[in-house]
Amino acid sequence: MSKKTCVAVLAVLALVPVVASAAVIRSGEAPNVSSTERIVNDLYIGGGSVTSAATIVGDEIALGGNVLISGSVSQDLMAAGGNVTLLGNVGQSIRALGGTIVVTGAVKGDVVAAGGQVHLSGNGVGGDVVWAGGTITIDAPVGGNLHLRGKSVVVNAPVKGDVFFTGGKLTLGSAAVIQGALTYMTPEKATMESGAKVVGKITYEDAPKPPVSTPAVFAALLTAAFILTALMTLTSALVVGLIFNVYARQLVERALSEPLLELGRGFATLVILPIASVLLFATVIGVPLGALGILGFVASLIYATILAPIVLGSLLYKWFSKSNYYDVTWKTILLGAVIYALLGLVPFIGWIVKLALVCISIGAATKIKWDIVKTWR
Repeated sequence: MSKKTCVAVLAVLALVPVVASAAVIRSGEAPNVSSTERIVNDLYIGGGSVTSAATIVGDEIALGGNVLISGSVSQDLMAAGGNVTLLGNVGQSIRALGGTIVVTGAVKGDVVAAGGQVHLSGNGVGGDVVWAGGTITIDAPVGGNLHLRGKSVVVNAPVKGDVFFTGGKLTLGSAAVIQGALTYMTPEKATMESGAKVVGKITYEDAPKPPVSTPAVFAALLTAAFILTALMTLTSALVVGLIFNVYARQLVERALSEPLLELGRGFATLVILPIASVLLFATVIGVPLGALGILGFVASLIYATILAPIVLGSLLYKWFSKSNYYDVTWKTILLGAVIYALLGLVPFIGWIVKLALVCISIGAATKIKWDIVKTWR
């Protein structure tokens, strides 16, 4: 990650309290924002089936099994789900991840996406398109470059910049007019229908090699990983935080009442448990206990990564709302999951903060379990 990118991410994190406090948050089995609404803030929406038709004067983040965005978004749009359909116009860029992705609105910035089946149509994209998928169809004009990777790609629209493709089969439709160069690596040469035109140089290689635009591909992979991580974290945290709400509230209060103590307790658990398990493997009798210790260590890490966003979200929400108590609701969990995922993009500092949150969560959970064991005695 470049220095400029790091600075940008840090700047975003510094502004998170301002943004998050003004954001509109919707969640549920089928959250819906109607076309009669106009949101003059960012919108964070997540659930089983997400529908957003409102005009958003800000960014929009949508996560769900099915995502349908038909309203316009003045800034960036980030969406992830099984089926993602983006019909509205976007003032800046789109970042999307899904099984099936359809983009038909006008996009002034870039489009970075990954999916099984992806289709770009409508008014087109002003910037670059970085797209990875199984089947990719480009039926809308692109103002920048095309960076594509997939099993089968059809380009059937004007492209002002260069086209780079690595994959199985490339087809240039009759409406394809590439103003720049065409560089592609496939098992066989591209199919060019009547009317297709490439103004620049055509470079073909029949052997796969790394993508021409490494930064662009890296950006696509990074975005896909971020969206997927945020979605998985949010889903897991919602299950634990809402279904086991009493326990989640108790854990948050324990973790944040004495964070330094729980940090030390959690760190000690992460250090002592694996060491003790390895030592047990040295004895024949202790092998089963050692195996259980290793499994417990792994389970603790997984469990803590689910609890950490709940703790973080409750803390931030208390700060923003200036409440006198810690709350655990879908709003706080959504806030914590998003910020927790963002921290993973910040080298060193972000990782340290995430590790601290994980240790605090493990420490608080360990204390609660130990208190329960003492009552049994």
